[in-house]
Amino acid sequence: MVAKGNGTLLRNKPYTFVPILPVRPEDRREIVPHDRIDLHRLTGRLVLELEVITPLHIGSGSYRLNEGQIVSALMRRDQVPVIPGSSLKGVVRSLAEAASRSCLFQADKFNQKIQAAIPQGNRQPCSEKAACITCRLFGFVQKKKGYRGRVVFGEFTPCEETKWVVAKLPPLEQPFKDYPRTQENRGCGNERLYYCQLYRVIGCGGPVHCLDCTKEEWLRWRSGLKGRSPAPAFRGRKFYLQGEPRQGNQPHEVIPPGSRFQGEVTFHNLDREELALLCFALGLDGDIRLGIGYGKPAYFGTVRLSLRQVRWYTREYLPTKAVELDLVELARNYGSNDLDVARNVALLREILSGKRRGPAWGTEGY
Repeated sequence: MVAKGNGTLLRNKPYTFVPILPVRPEDRREIVPHDRIDLHRLTGRLVLELEVITPLHIGSGSYRLNEGQIVSALMRRDQVPVIPGSSLKGVVRSLAEAASRSCLFQADKFNQKIQAAIPQGNRQPCSEKAACITCRLFGFVQKKKGYRGRVVFGEFTPCEETKWVVAKLPPLEQPFKDYPRTQENRGCGNERLYYCQLYRVIGCGGPVHCLDCTKEEWLRWRSGLKGRSPAPAFRGRKFYLQGEPRQGNQPHEVIPPGSRFQGEVTFHNLDREELALLCFALGLDGDIRLGIGYGKPAYFGTVRLSLRQVRWYTREYLPTKAVELDLVELARNYGSNDLDVARNVALLREILSGKRRGPAWGTEGY
């Protein structure tokens, strides 16, 4: 992701990690069916405005000719740039997973080393009888069965005429390539970055030293263990930092900073905790800026969502306390009743508010 060289482990990376919270039996609950509106739950629609902070490229998979050069084209509908709901849903779900006790991807197709790296409570797949909070919100697929989830993201369209421009992005590497490239590590990815636990058995200084650990140092420590390496465990969920967009040599159509879009997110039969997690993951309290589209490692695609209106469904039947909920305050107070969740929420706010700036590209790194 950054210039190759004899650099450190994480100091010069455009990303960091958020710890994985273990899922306890009581964190999983039975799913809620879609065939009715439960008057004791919360159902409605959020009208949101999206502001582009750094140049945004949502690719269509096609190319256009612009002033004699071929450029990667934006997603359009009727020749107007749009942001598909799916582009936001995946990012919001990832944030919700990191801010809650939620399951991890099912690793059946991966090797035993990766399976062992997942916390025991997070390995169990969600089901209709026992689903984690994120799967209850956004749905899941388990073998031949699945659950649609109760949050729907609509398409975001420009608030006014939006003029796209051409920006040149740098080439990006595969994020999960194997390193070291050995037979033993095939399919495991970069174990130094993703699930290094050497500090448990050597005097390296622990996680604090990760920022200064070099490839050579790590390989020397690992070889010295002679097969006594500790059991792997994932460092956490990966999130990209925010910074000054990096220029490259690959032309892309982008939506410039300052552009505004509007769209809707519908939710159905949520309890208060689920709605609070959704509001936090959308960044409705103003502390979270999402990264969407292509080029996040180069600091492209930073956006901010803000709440414009709440439309409660079947308002006349809902309890008064439901229709008077302050969703911004709900987002601001999310996680306060669980110390581990509160730590992750604080870390996510630090990472995604832009306060922790990503390193400049071109610094000596990996």
